[in-house]
Amino acid sequence: MTQKSGKFPVEHTDTVLSFNLKAVALGLFLGVLLFQLAFLKPGIWGVDGNDMLNMSQSLITRGDFTVPAGSGGILGPDGQYYSIRYPLLPIFAVPFVAAGLTIGNALNLPTQYTSATCALVLNIVLTAATTVLVYRLALQLGAQRRGAYWAAVGYAFGTTALVYAREFFAEPLLSFLMTLALCLALSRSRRLQLGTSLLSALVIVAKPAGILLGPVISLYFLIRREVWWRVVLPCVGSGVGVGLYLLYNYVRFGSFTSSGQDASQFGLEGFFMRALGQLVSPGAGGGLFWYCPPTLLALVGLWLLWQKQKPAFVLVFGLIASFWLLHSGWAFNGWNWGPRFLVPILPALMATVGLLGRRWRMPLIGLIVLGFLVNAPTLVAFYQRYYAEVADLDTDVLMQTLELWSDPAQAPLFNVWSATFRQLQAALSTPVQEILSGAGNPPAPGEMAKAELLRIVAVWWWFLPAAGIPTWVGGAIALAMVGGSGWWLRQSWQKILQGYRRPAKLGQPG
Repeated sequence: MTQKSGKFPVEHTDTVLSFNLKAVALGLFLGVLLFQLAFLKPGIWGVDGNDMLNMSQSLITRGDFTVPAGSGGILGPDGQYYSIRYPLLPIFAVPFVAAGLTIGNALNLPTQYTSATCALVLNIVLTAATTVLVYRLALQLGAQRRGAYWAAVGYAFGTTALVYAREFFAEPLLSFLMTLALCLALSRSRRLQLGTSLLSALVIVAKPAGILLGPVISLYFLIRREVWWRVVLPCVGSGVGVGLYLLYNYVRFGSFTSSGQDASQFGLEGFFMRALGQLVSPGAGGGLFWYCPPTLLALVGLWLLWQKQKPAFVLVFGLIASFWLLHSGWAFNGWNWGPRFLVPILPALMATVGLLGRRWRMPLIGLIVLGFLVNAPTLVAFYQRYYAEVADLDTDVLMQTLELWSDPAQAPLFNVWSATFRQLQAALSTPVQEILSGAGNPPAPGEMAKAELLRIVAVWWWFLPAAGIPTWVGGAIALAMVGGSGWWLRQSWQKILQGYRRPAKLGQPG
């Protein structure tokens, strides 16, 4: 093969857009979007999310990245406080937060809640879009349409993507950008492939761990024997991204190398146990196979990809492995639900699951159902409620609970259902007006579980009585959204079945 021919081997050929591909994508997008909106949270719990929300609010009201004094920011050389978080999500969230501020002022509701609720819509949209990309990526890797569909559904409903779509972390944005980059890298269009350079820059501004994307894509292009400038461009994009982040550091702290992060947490001590724990430990921050059961089948999917498309295997597995190993060198210790740092590689893992044949279909569906049940309590409660209860009990016990290899009996996975039940009990005995009157007030020492957001049903429609609308109206709307979600997902499936009943176009998997 020569570069001048403009042709690729069969293993790299794109799926030809069929009569129903756009309809399938639309159904998947709206199905996930409506379901997640039905359970949209009415606020953000946690330092990371509120930091980035404050940054969005500051961009709107002040035109800069400052955060309020006392909110956990670091004092900059200009006398202002700055967050140590990442800039791209707050920038993208500006129109959503602006809408929330407008709604809050118009309805005389706490703007911290309304702006947070609207900000969370962004991550829901990103997760729904990533679901479509999982379907597309699976097809590009050689999956049949039905396999690709269940891979996408498994990603949206059987993994922690179900949870983090309604949290204000950077991971959903990073997931979307990285998966889009994989799709573009595998595209037959040379123009689309060039888009990987831009994405290689953006992922670093989304979160510095994205620095891995550019080199992995460059390696893939090198294996494909692309012309030298095409090989180099993704790495150039990474360099641009690094430059933008260094400039962001300078704007905040007057130093290109000061990010506010504790670099001492990075090292090789404990590397192996963290690498293993991220996969199999049910403790805080670990347990990929516990919290995302369908990813177990990715072990088979990756083997099949190696057998069928070795260059594509290098691309997909290279990104998965490098991301996993990078975070194995980071001594994390936070209020996480499952392996949060591995959320950006869930789309790639699930796309390989789409390669499995029909005999794997029922085991996959069973694992999706299991994953949904594992993550379901977070639909109506904050998973952080359990950590707050432990913190109220004993700080030393909390530190043990936050360890990756803690006693399994202390793992959030095995305690979230009971904590959710207690949060719902508190919600039924606490008037909504009481919650709103205490908006923004920190809980008393030793009473963290009594924080306002941990005493509500964690859905948007629970606060409707504050606007003079009965709760049952919101519940009915949410139920209609869930029904609409099921309808759109069924429509997607029907379109796929119709495609099997018609002759497939050349290059389209059957």
